[in-house]
Amino acid sequence: MDTLDGMAEDITVLACRDIRYEALTPDAYAAELRAAGVDEFGVGELGGLFAIMREGHLASVRDDVPRLLGRPARPFRDWVLEQAALGTWT
Repeated sequence: MDTLDGMAEDITVLACRDIRYEALTPDAYAAELRAAGVDEFGVGELGGLFAIMREGHLASVRDDVPRLLGRPARPFRDWVLEQAALGTWT
């Protein structure tokens, strides 16, 4: 699985945009969310999601995508290329 730094690098290269991953403490992340107008429920939910990620609970490779979508999972880079072609980051 890609790291968040690696994913940001893929977007930078493939979408020709400077994207960087900046690790934030949970409190700093919550402050950023509030500053962006996210309500307290969202701050709690997103903070919880990223806590789960930081603790490594989502790090294992599983068969969920093919099982749920009925098709193979695809590489992150393929998704980035598709989004760049659609103009997502322009």
